[in-house]
Amino acid sequence: MSAACTAPHESRTAPPAAHPLFSREWLRHAEATAGQRPAEGEALRLGLRLTDPPAGVAGQILVLTDLATGALWFRAGEWDERPTLVLTLRHEEAAVLLFGDAERRVRLFEHGRLVLEGVFLFIFFLDRLLQQDPSGALARLRGFTADAPQAAGPWPGAAAAVTAPDAEADAVRAATEALPRTMAALRAELGRTTPGAQLHVSHAPSGTTVSAALGSCRPGVPFTRASLPIWYCCSKTLGAVAIGQLWERGLLDPAAPVARYLPWYDGDGRERVTLYQLLTHTSAVPMGLDPLHGAMAAPVALRRELLRNMTVPAGTPPGARINYGPWWAWFLIAEVVRAVDGRDYERYLAEEILAPCGMTDTRVVLTPQEYRAEADRLPLIHITGGGLPAQPTHWYATEASCTRPIPGLNIRGPMSDLALFFAALADGGRGRHGRILLPQTVMALTAHHRVGLVDPFGNADWGLGFRVESRHLGDACTAFSRHASPRTFGHYGLWTSAAFADPDAGLVVALHLNGKTWQEEHQERMITIGDAVYQDLRLT
Repeated sequence: MSAACTAPHESRTAPPAAHPLFSREWLRHAEATAGQRPAEGEALRLGLRLTDPPAGVAGQILVLTDLATGALWFRAGEWDERPTLVLTLRHEEAAVLLFGDAERRVRLFEHGRLVLEGVFLFIFFLDRLLQQDPSGALARLRGFTADAPQAAGPWPGAAAAVTAPDAEADAVRAATEALPRTMAALRAELGRTTPGAQLHVSHAPSGTTVSAALGSCRPGVPFTRASLPIWYCCSKTLGAVAIGQLWERGLLDPAAPVARYLPWYDGDGRERVTLYQLLTHTSAVPMGLDPLHGAMAAPVALRRELLRNMTVPAGTPPGARINYGPWWAWFLIAEVVRAVDGRDYERYLAEEILAPCGMTDTRVVLTPQEYRAEADRLPLIHITGGGLPAQPTHWYATEASCTRPIPGLNIRGPMSDLALFFAALADGGRGRHGRILLPQTVMALTAHHRVGLVDPFGNADWGLGFRVESRHLGDACTAFSRHASPRTFGHYGLWTSAAFADPDAGLVVALHLNGKTWQEEHQERMITIGDAVYQDLRLT
């Protein structure tokens, strides 16, 4: 009897034919299974340029992405308007971007070949959507994509219970007794906008010092006071102090062009860029054209070459708008420090700032040995907000991004150490084990230099490398607290961290939330917590 007669009523559905990603057949299948097209005005517009499109594959793709529902819609050909994000990458890398696991997706930004234009901040939320696939769009697309990477599995240990050590629980109880409103505000964010937190508060007039950690720093691992969260842009303040030190010693002038200290940084408008513009984020280079986008964790030599070849847009005078420089600006500052002093930036900060302040647990960059010893305990950034579940990510937690210096971004250390740094500045530049700045230099760095400019992210007045309190401009520009004095200075860390000193109140606060949420929600939670600190200490 033939096999065909053994099950006459059995129905078999042939699997869909697999086609190369972005081929004509693939795009037809994608359109047929896409469902409702995301609204152009509300969707994230992701542009993909392929450097090596195979025969029959489109070389330019627009992906409309609904960050709330996960809906995806693909269109080949020229763009009618510039997408929010544009990635130039290889065909194989585009497949990893869409279908790869979270760690492989992050590693695309570490080898230096990928080019990204646009506001990088959206990539975090796009990463969560691609990882979680809430609409099932990627699962449907995978079925007819030839050579699609293996589907991502669940995060290891995601279901493991988190139990804080007894010493940490005792510290939380002490913090709650000293700062009840603050700790209540912090607990209100746990499980909502962040899985964990680390807090340090010191108030010199009352002798109050509080350190505490709550929740988890990564799936299955409790946050402790010794955990080493990434500081993100709070790291930039140490670079600003390094410039201040060299200024004190007569070795550089903050108003001078960068090219005076880096002769290779000349031509194509580069000669117009000054240290002052970098420190106040007022150069003529928009954030979306940061030449290190897509290469922030690439080898140092490659990043240096990208800066050698960057072009400063013509026709836009510096100082006309806020152009925040997350990567390129501080890479240049690190290069200036190295050129003027002779030491690498990492060694300079360790010897001239960390040591005098007593910041023994902080690392400007981890060694490979330190990374491997700490890898399973390093706090991870979780993407939250927008109605989707929190997603732990590998951003800035891989070996390459932890062991390659990313000036102004990837310093890691406990919030108690970051607070020591701001306490030294609040005390006129005097650290625990030595002076880092003269009082007048501290005042010069933390004065209001950039005034009258506001951007969509709540940034307003700025010092030389420091965010300064701008609550006089309204709630949208309040940096740290509605009760902070006008002399308050500090920094934010990419929708996760905040650290500030209020010299008039004798107050220092350093806070890390390892849940990255949208700007509005992040600012609201930070102001709520900052206000609670002032209320608890009766500083209102």
